[in-house]
Amino acid sequence: KKASHSCFSLLHLTHFHSLKRSKLSFHLLFPRTRLEISDFSTLFQFPSLCAVFCCGFFFEFYSVSSSPFMFITFMAVLLLFFMLPLSISASGDAFIGVNIGSDISDMPGSTEIVSLLKAQSIQHVRLYDADRALLLALANTGIRVTVSVPNDQLLGIGQSNATAANWVTRNVIAHVPATNITAICVGSEVLTTLSNAAPILVSAINFIHSALVAANLDQQIKISSPHSSSIILDSFPPSQAFFNRTWNPVMVPMLKFLQSTGSYLMLNVYPYYDYQQSNGVIPLDYALFRPLPPNKEAVDSNTLLHYTNVFDAVVDAAYFAMSDLNFTNIPIMVTESGWPSKGDSSESDATVDNANTYNSNLIRHVLNNTGTPKHPGIAVSTYIYELYNEDLRSGPVSEKNWGLFYANGEPVYTLHLTGST
Repeated sequence: KKASHSCFSLLHLTHFHSLKRSKLSFHLLFPRTRLEISDFSTLFQFPSLCAVFCCGFFFEFYSVSSSPFMFITFMAVLLLFFMLPLSISASGDAFIGVNIGSDISDMPGSTEIVSLLKAQSIQHVRLYDADRALLLALANTGIRVTVSVPNDQLLGIGQSNATAANWVTRNVIAHVPATNITAICVGSEVLTTLSNAAPILVSAINFIHSALVAANLDQQIKISSPHSSSIILDSFPPSQAFFNRTWNPVMVPMLKFLQSTGSYLMLNVYPYYDYQQSNGVIPLDYALFRPLPPNKEAVDSNTLLHYTNVFDAVVDAAYFAMSDLNFTNIPIMVTESGWPSKGDSSESDATVDNANTYNSNLIRHVLNNTGTPKHPGIAVSTYIYELYNEDLRSGPVSEKNWGLFYANGEPVYTLHLTGST
């Protein structure tokens, strides 16, 4: 769960947003050649392969006809080919989901939870485990479900292909297709909360993926691992952000995996903590998505992009951090974001009004496909933290008060999760 929180200083205002990439099935038919590529992003990882591809088509065209019309046609196709990465990045609409925690003394039953989800028109949920009763209750609802490998199971799965396969059999294969499982989170904030498991994180991901491939489920179920945004250093201005170099031996192979499978970099983004830790540097309005006068906007001195909220700055920093490692086409999904509705004496801004304001503005921002300054119009799907207040969580009062609802199903405040008013 929210095991660690991002650190923000005046020079650390930032991270960034999510691209959605659709798989393309392109059929280029010629008198003597048929080519079918299901994922052009893979081809673009290999420049030499791109060159061979283009040259091959040129000679195919030339051998069939050397007419000006055919040459112009070829050049048009070639131009389209090289524009594909841009169109791939821009496709797809974002969604709002919710996290469902279980550190609750009077935990609602599975049928109660699903009834609440239906009543609120919630179509995307993330679980912190793979609770069998809840997965059964979610069957035949159409709700898209992300299940998780808990951190305490990570070492076993990362060290044994058989253990990973057994986990997938019990927690995924046993429930699909009736339960619409669409993603698996392998661990949560592992690099910052369970560093001894970091060396086997990518192995665990690969083992889980192999089990999905064997079950022919790898195309419909994506795999990733949520990270705390604190793994991003020098986060403001966003354009100079980079991942903590300590974790490069983990991040590089993980990003390669995400790229090759069309999955997401999963990121937990908490403007509340950035605001709390900024010692007054970050204005409350900037953290809550409230409108700012132009002179209050944060400006990236390298790109001259203006940032009107912490959320966009954090997401953009993540994209720049990936670019620093030469990964430019991996989308981002925010797996946790929210605002507490109650706090102790040192948390005066943890209020119902601020929680409602933040989450309402976040929902509007995401569902409008507003995008970020770096990627306008390309929104980032986000899971709100969280469905219920978790009264058993340790720590300050705010830790127990992130929920949209009390355990009895009563709303903490009125929030329209579909973005309607």
